[in-house]
Amino acid sequence: MAHLAADRLADSEYSDNEIRSIKRYQGSHLGISLFQIVSTIGLLLACYILLYAGLTHGWWGVLVLAPLASGLSIRTFVLQHDCGHGSLFRSRWANDLAGRVCSLLTLTPYDHWKKHHGLHHGSWNNMDTRGRLSDLYSDCITVAEYRQMTRLKQSLYRISKNPILNVFVMPPVIFFIVYRIAFDTPRHWVRERLGVYLTNLCLLCGYGALVWFAGIKFVALVSFMVIYPAAVIGAWMFLVQHKFEGVQWVQNPQWNTFDAALTGCSFMRLSRVWRWFTGDIGTHHVHHAAPGIPNYRLVDCHNAHQVFQNVKILTWRDGVREARLNVLWDEETRTMVDLRSVT
Repeated sequence: MAHLAADRLADSEYSDNEIRSIKRYQGSHLGISLFQIVSTIGLLLACYILLYAGLTHGWWGVLVLAPLASGLSIRTFVLQHDCGHGSLFRSRWANDLAGRVCSLLTLTPYDHWKKHHGLHHGSWNNMDTRGRLSDLYSDCITVAEYRQMTRLKQSLYRISKNPILNVFVMPPVIFFIVYRIAFDTPRHWVRERLGVYLTNLCLLCGYGALVWFAGIKFVALVSFMVIYPAAVIGAWMFLVQHKFEGVQWVQNPQWNTFDAALTGCSFMRLSRVWRWFTGDIGTHHVHHAAPGIPNYRLVDCHNAHQVFQNVKILTWRDGVREARLNVLWDEETRTMVDLRSVT
């Protein structure tokens, strides 16, 4: 599915030379990819071991490792994400194996998420493909649709788009609860449904062993302190990379992958440290233009192509502001607007 999005580059108005040049960055380097997987998962597991071992001995000071573990959890999710796109390794089985290992640390069923994310890549910012639950953070409704709602539905919609709920409440609910069921999934997605429940079984065994070793109090404490910040940051980044001032929505047949990457994705300019923890996923416009590019080649691709230099740039501060605004698409002005501006 992700490769389908990449193939639709050819539908763009940009030159074949530009598209071919961007596609050259697709393809992984085995040594770099292996090092990323082994080092990231190894460091994250080491943090977990120190956290649980330290807490069982009463060394509460080990909780200073929780922020590091959260950052490593974000990076692990990005590596799982790359595996889902088939970009971290050249062979499908290697991507699937690494992705499923990562999924046990991110609490995100690999096959299920991969399928839904592939649909996202084939249709984001397309007015004709809205309404999927799995696109909660990148979807929207129009001003006209909002005005046609009853007052009760408008109130419920405003509540659902509250930034406190969206950024601080929903992410842990998604990772701890929603990802435990095959939500928004057709019955014929047999592998994806099976993957959810096999992931749950592995998590049950793993966390059951941790409860036996450390006790439920410490397991709950560590899980919350590590996964909650990672979920919040991850969901917030996904939100502001698809909903921001200047983003564009179009209808079929005008929609195509490359144009949508330039007008429907932001470029989060982060520090070198945060770039590492987030696996350069802030270079989101390049990723959407060619999902087969591994995380460690995204910035190089951006720097090498003039066509990427005019995309929307966001800083951390910009991202905080954007998360509070730009909820509805105004088809008349072709802009995202705040709910407070709609009467």
